[in-house]
Amino acid sequence: MMPSPLHSSPLHASAPASAAPTARRPALDIARGLALVAMALYHASWDATYFGFASFDLLRDPAWLAARTTILSSFLLLAGIGLALAARGGLDRGRFLRRLGRVSAAAAAVSAVSYVLFPDSPIFFGVLHHIAVASVIGLAFVRLPAAVTLAVAAGALLAGLSLSFPLFDSPWLRWIGLVSVEPDSNDFVPLLPWIGVVLAGIAVGRHWPGIGDGAATATRAGRALAFAGRHSLAVYLLHQPLLFGVAWAAAQILPVQPPAVRDFLGSCIASCEQAGVEPAICTANCHCIRAELDRSGLWDAIAANRLDERSQLGLRSAAAACHGP
Repeated sequence: MMPSPLHSSPLHASAPASAAPTARRPALDIARGLALVAMALYHASWDATYFGFASFDLLRDPAWLAARTTILSSFLLLAGIGLALAARGGLDRGRFLRRLGRVSAAAAAVSAVSYVLFPDSPIFFGVLHHIAVASVIGLAFVRLPAAVTLAVAAGALLAGLSLSFPLFDSPWLRWIGLVSVEPDSNDFVPLLPWIGVVLAGIAVGRHWPGIGDGAATATRAGRALAFAGRHSLAVYLLHQPLLFGVAWAAAQILPVQPPAVRDFLGSCIASCEQAGVEPAICTANCHCIRAELDRSGLWDAIAANRLDERSQLGLRSAAAACHGP
């Protein structure tokens, strides 16, 4: 699933503590708003595929993978820029901690909901988790020369993209990155390599302290984007439940089958007919097997092609129950 939100705080581009609190960075707000629009479009595509209205290959198609990387990178880069700008002239610790608390609480809420809705692929270290951790680590870099921070950013990116160790596959360490097996998660944004993008943003903010400054936009679209950018955490938390709810409601009305169901039934029926069984019987048996797997709680594992010993036994049991004596 995807990537990708960010709110303020250590994340928002704000004025130095010594400056007027009303001073905004309109261009950064708009950039954040554009990233939110792109994220919403990506999530809408995921929802449409999940409920069978489309068949986008979000996990393998190079174009979709590039889109996810671009959207996530834009949020993390803006988070780093915001942290650097917020620390200019002295960091307001109270404001930083309050915003960090909000981001952390939102990350915990996202995890809790994902464990309920998608227990086989929960979000245990997604983009909000990453921003919370990276914003704390980033404090060590907000006073360093931009060139030093940029060099560390390049090292983090290189390490995260090129190194992997089975040790980091542990549930307690995989949030760091460097895993040899990608965990099942709808939004996995490990510390490495992605903190490299946050650090790059800090370097940009240090080198270009006036970035995003200027007069507010005069267009209605610009004002709407800027408003969304100023409230990016709220938009992030609300948009996917709304989109998912709309897709779910549509799926209750329209006769569609999710791709995983179509693929399973098609393969099952084809295999059955190749064995010489009448098509009508094959269709009935395969629908029965699908229902049995759903009833036993094994459908998600079968649909995700995670055929461990338990799911294989369940599949055989479902087939036996549907074929009858």
